[in-house]
Amino acid sequence: MIVDVHSHIMWYPDHVGEQWAREALASKLVKLKFSGGLAHAASLDLHSYDSTPETHWAAAQQTDKTIVFGLQAKATGTWVPNELIADYARQHPDKIVGWASIDPNEPEAIDQLDHAVNVLGLRGLKLGPAYQHFDPTDRRHWPFFAAAQRHGIPIIWHQGTTFPSRAKLRWSTALWLEDIALDFPDLRMIVAHLGHPWEEDLVALIRKAPNMYADISAVHYRPWRYWQAMVTAMEYGVTHKLLLASDFPSATIDNVIAGLRNVNAIVEGTRLPTIPSEIQERIIHENWKDALPELL
Repeated sequence: MIVDVHSHIMWYPDHVGEQWAREALASKLVKLKFSGGLAHAASLDLHSYDSTPETHWAAAQQTDKTIVFGLQAKATGTWVPNELIADYARQHPDKIVGWASIDPNEPEAIDQLDHAVNVLGLRGLKLGPAYQHFDPTDRRHWPFFAAAQRHGIPIIWHQGTTFPSRAKLRWSTALWLEDIALDFPDLRMIVAHLGHPWEEDLVALIRKAPNMYADISAVHYRPWRYWQAMVTAMEYGVTHKLLLASDFPSATIDNVIAGLRNVNAIVEGTRLPTIPSEIQERIIHENWKDALPELL
């Protein structure tokens, strides 16, 4: 069974501004170049990152289940209503799993989370300190994380670099999540994109935190970094905590699988270590079961 743990719905100009759209296009062109074309590119204009319910549903046919969310981050010019995600998920309950995105800076963030879970039926939470401009070590947010733990929902974090120039990277390394992992041991958390380009920090953190995982989306575009990150994960014994994800519309799940199965190509013919096919196949088919047992 193939589960995509990370995909988006949003489109220009309804949910993202022109600056976001222009910077997204520039990022898309780089990804296409260095991934050998293993990126999704329905268009190469200000709509390059558009993901409507229709285009998302077409891409989701490559999976058995797909987790989808928007992003609420006024600071960087994007805002996707959780109602849109919930409506879409209700249309396809056997395949689409809707998660919320809530900005912890909002005065009613806990009430919004309660509404998203109890009324809208959303089953997880997307956060991105770089996008939302919040310090994940600020104890003022602890009641919000406690509410997520109380609901029993997982959080997926964007901890890593990103293309919007208004994003604040100083809050983007995975180690900023250590205190949350310690204080909320029952809170399941997934760090997106292997925390790139701070993959070593990410590996060190998920090794010590039982309820922390990482997804492999958006890293196959950079073959050298990807191989290094996967070898690091293997040598530290955490490949069982790596989850398949597309980051659609950045890529499709088929793009990501092709990139994973090609991870060793950059060191072919050398004595450098390689990622065994058994590890690759477990990432594709099995690892999601420990992180997201509710999808079984």
